Amino acid sequence: MVSTDKKRFHFDNLYFLDPKPYEFFFLFQIGDLSCDSGYVLMEHTQVCYEITYVMSGKGWFSTNGKRYEVEAGDLYINNPGENHAGGADERDPFRYFYFGFSFHPPRNSDHHESMESPFIHIQKMMEIKGLPLKKDRLGIEHPFLSALKEFRNVSQYSQLMTQTYLNQLIVLMYRNFFSDWDSSYHYTKEKGDSKEIVYNAISYIDNHILQLKDLTEVSRALGYSYSYLSHLFTEETGISLRNFYAQKRLEKTIELIRTRKHSITEIALTMQYQSIHSFSRAFRKAVGLSPTEYIQLHCDKKDKKEQ
Repeated sequence: MVSTDKKRFHFDNLYFLDPKPYEFFFLFQIGDLSCDSGYVLMEHTQVCYEITYVMSGKGWFSTNGKRYEVEAGDLYINNPGENHAGGADERDPFRYFYFGFSFHPPRNSDHHESMESPFIHIQKMMEIKGLPLKKDRLGIEHPFLSALKEFRNVSQYSQLMTQTYLNQLIVLMYRNFFSDWDSSYHYTKEKGDSKEIVYNAISYIDNHILQLKDLTEVSRALGYSYSYLSHLFTEETGISLRNFYAQKRLEKTIELIRTRKHSITEIALTMQYQSIHSFSRAFRKAVGLSPTEYIQLHCDKKDKKEQ
């Protein structure tokens, strides 16, 4: 990547001169870039496939001269040989994760014969892709964060763990762009008993906690009316669907706070609050502390103990 120097932070792992081998691909680069206003990713020719996820903020990317506006939650992909550029929004500059790789078939260690890679179909689909931009609907943020954590803190089995997370990134990219596969569960009332339906609702919320904007999305995905699903959920669990969802949002919020990787403003945006003020009010109501007070009480003390 060739860019200006207007960055807030940049965690970059480059292997262009000696790509890092994994079972089904070579790793060229993976990183986390948080930009200042005025940041520009200068136009360059891609030497590998690349998956980019916009974590927060806004900006733009271009492929072969065609520009696309991007924002938090967007996925962008590039193929080798394409001309690629980008830039951050002046008022709300973006932070994004990126993963550059090339596909390759594995080798049979005994017979030295080429075995078919499970990613062959994915590679073919990337080659004939249409628009390079999609909204993530499958939680690709999580394997990105997990992979980057392994690169920051290399330890025993890191190679194995990173391979798992990077495989997930490739598959989730494919499912977002090309597959009709949907993680929604579609049970009819004849097929699923009440416990199965409620479990599917819980699983859907777990898998879409950062994308859900309204609980009616859950009932639509499962094929039931919201009133029926809500009634069933309360009967089976003893807690209302709305309260369960609020509890899961709070758990996710605290998880993001405790990582110390995101500002309060970024967390508010990630959790889809209208403003930092509405986020702070909701957090104080649920926890009894403001987000800043929570960090000072729980996170800062933990950091001091670890020093």
